[in-house]
Order: sequence, then structure tokens, then C-alpha cells
Amino acid sequence: MAGGKETPRQKMIGMMYLVLTALLALQVSNAVLEKFAIINVTLTGLITDGNKKSDEILKGIIADAGESQSANVIKAKTNAEQVRKITKDALNYIDELKKRMMATSGTDKIDEKLINDHSSKVAAMMIDVKSKEQEGKKYEKLLNDYVAQLKDLSGLDFAKLAKPPKDIPIFATNEDHVRKDYLTFTFENTPVIAALASVTQTQTEILEYEATALDKLAKDAGANRISFDQFIPMVRAKSSTVAAGAKYEAEMFLTGSSTSISSEFYKDGAKLPIIADAGGVQMGKIEFTASGGGYDATGIAKKSFKAEIKVKGQTFTQNIEYYVAQPVIRVTTGNAPTLYMNCGNTVNIEVPALGTNYNPSFSAASAEIRKGDKPGRVTIIPSARKITVGVTNGGTKIGDQQFDVKNVPDPRYVAYIGSTAVDLRNGIKPNQLANLRFVAEPENNFKEEVPKDARYKIKRAEVILGRGTAGVQRLNATNENPDLRSWSSQARPGDRVVIDIKEVARRTFTDGEEKVPVKGSSGIIIIPIN
Repeated sequence: MAGGKETPRQKMIGMMYLVLTALLALQVSNAVLEKFAIINVTLTGLITDGNKKSDEILKGIIADAGESQSANVIKAKTNAEQVRKITKDALNYIDELKKRMMATSGTDKIDEKLINDHSSKVAAMMIDVKSKEQEGKKYEKLLNDYVAQLKDLSGLDFAKLAKPPKDIPIFATNEDHVRKDYLTFTFENTPVIAALASVTQTQTEILEYEATALDKLAKDAGANRISFDQFIPMVRAKSSTVAAGAKYEAEMFLTGSSTSISSEFYKDGAKLPIIADAGGVQMGKIEFTASGGGYDATGIAKKSFKAEIKVKGQTFTQNIEYYVAQPVIRVTTGNAPTLYMNCGNTVNIEVPALGTNYNPSFSAASAEIRKGDKPGRVTIIPSARKITVGVTNGGTKIGDQQFDVKNVPDPRYVAYIGSTAVDLRNGIKPNQLANLRFVAEPENNFKEEVPKDARYKIKRAEVILGRGTAGVQRLNATNENPDLRSWSSQARPGDRVVIDIKEVARRTFTDGEEKVPVKGSSGIIIIPIN
């Protein structure tokens, strides 16, 4: 149909035409032919409207081009005039063809005689290759030549107007039609009124193609003229945030925009998404992660990007400078900056300057790093005495944070009677042996800083009841609560209980076990019996 886009009414008419064409193949009677007459009249009205619109568009192109000396603008105007000419010529040729079709029914207008003419006179006229006039071939050539000329003049690609049924979706799978050529499919067994409606439909398609071509040439013709219909006051501040008592400095200026122009925005050659403010002003949205590096002595790096705006064939370019402040990495909470070897050290690594944009990732060569329940909270499991944790945000390296790593302090081995620690100077009574137990206790700071790693268990120890230089009883204990009840009756004042701890394990924050070496006499507890 005519126009850049089909209206709902035009789409409905086109669909009715296809349906009636299908019904015609079933040899439906006069009722269908009357509908073709109605559609033909409606399409003729659309052709009149389409011609008026095309004339108006051409006038606009000529006015928009004005007195421009630009070769591109002059070419666009000339080509638009030529498009209008070849379209009129094609439409006029088809109008004359329709007159010759009506003449086969002995009339020069659409009347009852023509509508009721079920003959195949038009089919013979358009399909007969032996015909002297070759009307069909001329008509098909006209359509093909028109599309080719339109492509050359507009630079756009258009589908064929003379489509065989294999190129029409509704008929592409129809075995009765798919092998037919364009002329046979369009005019075979076709009454005069249906043939008229068919070529009238083609005229509306010609106008649709023309409208698309003129629209493109209209844009080309106005390439060097930008008319603004919106003006917006803008303020460019040195900083949008100032401290109380400090000066706020900015520059105010007026900027113009056009609601009728589509612009394209680029940053460093990459096309930007377009947004519009409340007034409909188009803007390119710039959003990127600032890269670090190249900081001066004050921690500031000068950066820039290339901004481009393309409007109607023209490109406006500006180099935009900005400054990147070196982020400060701050380590808080947990046991930082000192970590414990092979332990799960919980640390908060923050970069306050990034605010809500902080979503870091971390790396380290001699440590395993596990992310926590919020950005920046991590568990570091070091395997070297010094480690460096790299901090990256959004693919940009922020910096490095160094940590010292301490070895896990040795535990203390303590004997208890119930819940009371044994006084190794005063000892215990024989009847207290039944409640004797011994444990490995973590160093206080270690327990406070990494409690999940400060869990010890004595797995094996030798317990001796000694008297003088001899051992009265010996027991190989496999837990921290050996059964010494039988010793109560044997123990005498002056005896001693010697606990020689042989094997100790530390349970880690992952619930794994790590063997703890028992160093020298630190694993020996001597308790006097009194």
C-alpha cells in the first residue's frame, strides 16, 4: 500500500485481496467478483492519496535542499525528482493497461457487464507469448525495470514487484501454483474485474516503494541543515559535591536540540545507547569503569576519551578530559593486617571511594581467598609468611594490599579436675584421679581472632603413675578423659602422675584436621599426689 508504513485499513484491504484471489481459484461466482470491484475502487482511492503524499514529500525535499551547493544534497534532490517521474510514468502505463483490459469486455468503465464477464480474454491478452502486443511481458518488464531504477536512485534494496507464487508465503506451499510464473499465476483463468484489481494492487505497491525511497532521499537532502526546536539551559559544574564553606563553581550555557532529528552518539568509536529526558531531548548515555594507573604524586591520573555525535551526515567531535583519583584500600575488622598461617582469616577489604559501585574480586599467589557474604568481606587462607592480595573492581585493577602472616602459636597443655585447672604446685589427692582430664588450649589472641581454627584435641598420650624412680601404672590414653579410677586405691602421697602428650590435632575452620607437633617438654604435665 502507499506510504512508508501500511495503515490497519491498508493491511485489511491487502489481506482481503489475497483471500479473494484464493477464492477465485475455486471458481467462485459473481458475489466474489463484486468484491473485487469494491476493492478496486478502494485501492484507486489509496493511489490518489499516495500520489498527493509523494508530491508533498518531493516539495519538502526541494525546500530542504534549498540553495545548497553540496554535491550530496544536489544529488538527493535530483534523484528524488527522478523517483517521482518514474513512479508517475509507471502508474500512467498501468492506467492505460487497465483501459485496454476493460476494452476486452467491450466497455471503458467498471459496470455490470464487466463484473459479470467470466471470460479469459485478459488472460489471453497478458499470457499469450505469441501475441503481437506482448502486453504481459511489457508489464512484467515495466515492474522489474522500475525496481531496478529505484534501487539505483535511492541506494536501497527492494524486493521484486513481479513475484511468482513461490515468493509469496501464502502460496509458496501450494502445489497447484508454486511452479507458475508471475504472469500465469496473476492472470490465468482470471476474469477482467479480478485482473483490474490485481494491477491496481500493484500500483499501491509501487507507491509504497516510492514513499520508502523518498523518505531516504529526504534525509539525504537535509544532511547539512540542523534546525533546533528545543533549547535547554545547561550547567557544567567543576564538582557536583562540595563541602560546607567551600566554593561551588560552574559554567552556564544554552544548548539546542531538534525533536525531528535522530542523532547517533559514540565514545571512542563505540556506539552509545540513547536516552531522552523529560522534554524528549536525546542524549547518549556514557557509562564505563574508570581505569587506573599513571597516577602522579598526588594520586591523580589524567585520562580522556573521544566523544562523537553524528547528525544528518555530519560528525561533531570533542576530546573529553577527566581525572581519576587513586582509590585507597582500607582493611578493617577481623585480625588484619596480621594473618595466621593455614587459617581462615576473615578480613574486610574496602575501597570507600567506589561507594555502591564496589563489587570486587581478589587474587593472591600464596593464599586461597574465599568471598564472604558481602562485597569486600573475604576469608584468606595464607600459605606463606608474606602475601599480597590484588584488588580488582569491574575488571579494573585497584591496587594491592600486603599482609604479614604468623605461624599458629603452640597450644598450652592443661590438666583439670572437673572444670578446675590443676594446681601443679599443690597437686591432687588420690581420690581425684577418677576426674582427671587434660586438654590442649589455644593461645588467647589466636582463639579470639580465629575461633574456628582454635579447636584442639589430644588424640594420644601416655599416663604414668610414678613412685620414686619407678612407674607403678602406665596407660596409653586415646582421648582426653582416661579412666583412672583403679589408680585411686594405689596412689600414695608423694607419688606423681606424669602425662606425656604424644599426638595432638587442630580442627580448622573447614572442619579438616591439621597435625600439631608437640615440642620438647611442653607436652609433659607432672602432677604431684598429696
